[in-house]
Amino acid sequence: MSEQAVQIRTSGKVLQSPCGSIIHGLEDVLIKNTSISDIDGEKGILWYRGYRIEDLAKYSTYEEVSYLILYGKLPNKKELAEFAERLKTHRDLHPATAEVVRSLAKVHPMFAIEAAVAAEGAFDEDSLKLAEALRVGRYKAEEKELAYRVAEKLVAKMPTIVAYHYRFSRGLEIVKPRRDLSHAANFLYMMFGKEPDPLAAKGIDLYLILHADHEVPASTFTAHVVASTLSDMYSAVAAAVGALKGPLHGGANEMAVRNYLEIGHPSKAKEPVEAATKPGGPKLMGVGHRVYKAYDPRAKIFKEFSRDYVSKFGDPKNLFAVASAIEQEILSHPYFQQRKLYPNVDFWSGIAFHYMGVPYEYFTPIFAVSRVVGWVAHILEYWENNRIFRPRACYIGPHDLQYILIEQR
Repeated sequence: MSEQAVQIRTSGKVLQSPCGSIIHGLEDVLIKNTSISDIDGEKGILWYRGYRIEDLAKYSTYEEVSYLILYGKLPNKKELAEFAERLKTHRDLHPATAEVVRSLAKVHPMFAIEAAVAAEGAFDEDSLKLAEALRVGRYKAEEKELAYRVAEKLVAKMPTIVAYHYRFSRGLEIVKPRRDLSHAANFLYMMFGKEPDPLAAKGIDLYLILHADHEVPASTFTAHVVASTLSDMYSAVAAAVGALKGPLHGGANEMAVRNYLEIGHPSKAKEPVEAATKPGGPKLMGVGHRVYKAYDPRAKIFKEFSRDYVSKFGDPKNLFAVASAIEQEILSHPYFQQRKLYPNVDFWSGIAFHYMGVPYEYFTPIFAVSRVVGWVAHILEYWENNRIFRPRACYIGPHDLQYILIEQR
């Protein structure tokens, strides 16, 4: 971690209390050392295990990036092939888990993902064996091998959970995973029941790469907290899904697309941009980022894919055209320049999803399909030097009040 990066991470808002200073929201508070991912928010750079996201997006696949994030190095051909085969072996769900998903067919898919991840953990013998070992304080070579096996299973199963919910929610029969398709292509195949267009599969693969890890946002921190108690990995991931479900974390791409549809035409882009600069004005979704004070590198990458996608399939609802017009207004506006507010990845990612036929409510679940590998990698890393999280709060209420019997109140 660079000196500059350390300085960036100590810029959180400080609140004063009778007990001392409080870093509100734990903003920029360091919780551990990591070698998984790093961000230079001032320059707009993202690295996975030291590799720039631009190179991984250009040359890699989600399977290869998952291997890199989990095992700390780029795989050779044999290692990648074996890893991909293990993922394919573990794609399907326990029948009871599938019934859990079916029973929640009419609720938002994020509820179903939480429940299904927890349920699958109840039937995973490797996870149960690992949990028992952790309970008695044993985490050596055999247990670590189990932990990595469980991590791979979670990466493999998350797309199936999401796709099954999509099918059940529409009264359709589930489509079983196919071993001859990639992680991304198989996900679209399970959702829609047909082999996807190669460009659509490429777009999903690219999205999964770009969201695989992002240091320690709320969902990843949640996974750390649960795992630090030596709870099982499935429970930690289910909790992370719950954190991702919150509108301050996942879902901005959905709202961005809704905004583009409401604006309707690029000639109307100036008005909402101006409105966003006024006190109490509506927020432009997908603009600005908690860490990036430069253009989000993931946004640049997915913008180019979105351009390719609409070049091939058209832009009948003007989504790309409207987004481009809004971006042009933002980049030239003093309000956004002074505050270092730039488009982030959510600004662009929902456009292709919408044209692929992915419903809005599945945008955030696809985020979970990607980020699960980051969650489990951070859990594995933290367990190497585990300590339960136990923050403190500054109590500002009274002490030693006299108890009054209920008859006298």
